[in-house]
Amino acid sequence: MYKTLLTALITFFILSAYAQNRAIVKGTVLDSVTRQPLELATVAVLDAKDTTAALILYMVSDKKGAFLMHNLPTGTPVKILISFVSYRPFRKTITLKKGETLDLGGIMMSPKLLNEVSITGERPPIMVKKDTIEFAAEAFKTRPNAVVEELLKKLPGIEVDNYGNIVFQGKKVNKVLVDGREFFASDIRIATKNLDAELIDKVQVYDDRENDPNHLIEDARVEKIINLKFKKKLRKSTFGKVYAGGGTEGRYESGGLFNIFRDTLQISLLGLSNNLSNTGFDFNDLYTSGGLNRGGDAISRGGGGMGFGRAGISGIQKTTSGGVNINTDYGKKFKLNIAYYHSHDNNDYNGKNTRDQLTQDTDFTTSTTTNRFRIDDKHNLSITVKAQPNTATQISYTPFFTYYSNQTGSKATTNSYSNFFPQVNQSVSSSNGSGNNMQFQQSFNYNHQLKTEGASITIDHNFSVNPDRSNNYDKSALTSYLSSFPSYSLDRYSNNLNNNISANLAVSYRYPLTKKLTADVNVGTDYNKGINRVSTYDFNPATGLYDLFLLNTSSDLTRNLWKEHVSPGITYALRQHMSLVMGVAAQWQQINNQFNRNIADLDQNYFDLLPNARFSFGTYTKGNYSVSYTRTVGQVNIGDLIPYSVIFSPLFTVTGNPNLNRSHNNNFGISFNTYRQQSQTSYSINGNLSIEEDGVYRRRTLDAAGAETSTPINQNGRYSSNIYAFISKRFKKSNDWQLSLSTNVGLNQSHNFFEINHQDGYQNNYGVNFSQHLSLNGKDIITLDPSYGLNQSISSYTGVQYNNIHTTTFNFDTPYTIYWPKRTNISGTYTYTYNPLVPAGYQKSSNLLNVSIAREFLKKDRAEIKLACYDILNQAINSTRFVNENIINDTQSQIINRYFLLTLRWKFNTAKADEKKQTKTPGMLFIN
Repeated sequence: MYKTLLTALITFFILSAYAQNRAIVKGTVLDSVTRQPLELATVAVLDAKDTTAALILYMVSDKKGAFLMHNLPTGTPVKILISFVSYRPFRKTITLKKGETLDLGGIMMSPKLLNEVSITGERPPIMVKKDTIEFAAEAFKTRPNAVVEELLKKLPGIEVDNYGNIVFQGKKVNKVLVDGREFFASDIRIATKNLDAELIDKVQVYDDRENDPNHLIEDARVEKIINLKFKKKLRKSTFGKVYAGGGTEGRYESGGLFNIFRDTLQISLLGLSNNLSNTGFDFNDLYTSGGLNRGGDAISRGGGGMGFGRAGISGIQKTTSGGVNINTDYGKKFKLNIAYYHSHDNNDYNGKNTRDQLTQDTDFTTSTTTNRFRIDDKHNLSITVKAQPNTATQISYTPFFTYYSNQTGSKATTNSYSNFFPQVNQSVSSSNGSGNNMQFQQSFNYNHQLKTEGASITIDHNFSVNPDRSNNYDKSALTSYLSSFPSYSLDRYSNNLNNNISANLAVSYRYPLTKKLTADVNVGTDYNKGINRVSTYDFNPATGLYDLFLLNTSSDLTRNLWKEHVSPGITYALRQHMSLVMGVAAQWQQINNQFNRNIADLDQNYFDLLPNARFSFGTYTKGNYSVSYTRTVGQVNIGDLIPYSVIFSPLFTVTGNPNLNRSHNNNFGISFNTYRQQSQTSYSINGNLSIEEDGVYRRRTLDAAGAETSTPINQNGRYSSNIYAFISKRFKKSNDWQLSLSTNVGLNQSHNFFEINHQDGYQNNYGVNFSQHLSLNGKDIITLDPSYGLNQSISSYTGVQYNNIHTTTFNFDTPYTIYWPKRTNISGTYTYTYNPLVPAGYQKSSNLLNVSIAREFLKKDRAEIKLACYDILNQAINSTRFVNENIINDTQSQIINRYFLLTLRWKFNTAKADEKKQTKTPGMLFIN
């Protein structure tokens, strides 16, 4: 870690010294007629030798029309290009000296005359149009056959990490549109990793205010949308790609993406099939490494635990998936999107688990080996309708339907022992089951801006119904080696039914009382009905049926919940870029809990006042600060309120507590966010503190035979805090080299109560997370994206005599690609992970090395053949560690190991000629 920090400091010192040899240009952009400053004029500096390929720096003028550009190159001619909507561009070629500060003074911009013909020979690389920043794709040269992601990486302010996540000026990009329409909205990488950069004419970036038409979210927290504008000749085209491959160990992959664009109609079809544990539609990501990039981190984290290995992938998975996405417009006021997905997944899992529980004088360990399979079949259908009958009204309606079915089976062997008994018991179990789930949900939103500026009315409605059914057969045989606990054998069947119905309706009204004070009120009602029914039966040897009903392992629960709220609030603008938002929610709840079994219902009625406040000041470009507070309430799970015990097995019993109180949380937050356009640097610091009242904990007992009981109780004292800091800097291109650095530091702490064997105590968790990422692109010949992560955690205890638990994990990851020689690329990754504290029999470290080599051929390099090797060293693992209360849980499972794969890809593009120009050959197609 210290070496990494030292390297970073040395790098920054070198770059600081380098900056002293650079120059500065400043000036003020004015209207030539009125002499008034022009705010948001685009000022770009380009390499005068090649204006279509070398944007050096850009910025926009401030409210006084001023701009100040640092770190400009010296000794070489550069062109200053200033543009503003409806004005003639300003151009000036200069050569700067080392350390020079050039003042251009007042720059007069002349308005364009009506019907004036624009000169198209030089196109501004960047234009700012109100809230939209527009990049001309032709100004950012990419290698042949580059995908959109490679183009985005070249645009100033945009960063793309190794997993395809996109950030613009420090803000997350949550949508990527194609010509203003959603393109498989569930995953932005389908567009960025599959569409070719050569298809794109413009890249537009703007705020995502779709669900915030009243601009209630502060600027620093608003996420971004990227819109890819296709070239006009491609708006009537058919394009896509297909691939297929086979390899050793029976590995295979195939897939394709097929697009038909006809002006306002877009139809996209995709599909894949493989046994490489890849379940998504991220074709290019899959293909680029021949199945090497299957998602997941080298370091996995979950529920406060720390681990290493491949997260998110357990076992070996075979999948077949397909989908269709349709967009169409009906005039300018109505848009329709239809998306359907189907996936069929088969997962085989082989793993082991060690669960170590510490009590005052006992160390009880349970070791389990498991083999299981799971087959999932899923259908998703969503429809989005958007209408804008006039400029003041927006309406959206989205119905969504899902059908899901599964089959499961498993076999497990478990051995338990302690520091007093070398063997407590051994059990062998097996299970198989099936289930299905259906879900229908819909959402409706209506927003209307009233005649008074800033006044609006909004209506929101949501409805969901979600029936879930499953059947399970379980057999287990336990051999006890203690005289105090008998051996047993079980053969059971359980039928499970869960059905949840929820609906809500809310109306919001917002009205400005003065120029600085705006009032709003939100009124709404919610209804939720939940049914949970578990019926368990023992096998009857006399009848050969599962007909011996077990009351103690069954339940029949129903909850009806009504909630109403009235939430008034105010927004007060103390001055420009400084505001105070305050509100309070008056909330009523009526809850009916039905336990059946001839047990009286439990009716609960609550009233809460839940305040919230946020104070913020500053702009995102100069630094935005905010402080916030919210109070929330959590409802107790009906399963924790049952006035009886459920005996899941002789080793595990749960008893409810009808006297449980609801928990309340007081949440405090602070944040600082900024993006410095001059230096292309973003900073972010966020801190949170959560204090819980009447938190729900588990009172547990554990005896010498390993039998556990659990009862929920209320207890004050739980709190957690964290602080997160992020800095990212992108450096100017020098001799066609592009470099960016980012650093993340996180600190977290939590204080939790627990009780085991009538001994209560507190667990204090402390964690430090540090990661650093570097991205390097050299002349589009080599790309290198190394990253390093270090995670440390300490769990200490008070009130009980437990030893502290330390966990340290770190990883190093280096994806790389070399585009040399011509038409050839070599790519791969090297990932090293290490956790020195795993128990005996678990792998502490892993060296994962992947390599592939590809060759393009055919006209315009439309085809590619690739040979890839995954896990050359044959060390891939999936291993995690989880620490909670007095439990240390270690898991290691089998995943795909070394294989070779040979894959062939072919892409196509047919662009239909403009009908107005087809005077002699109306049926002509342009084929690329």
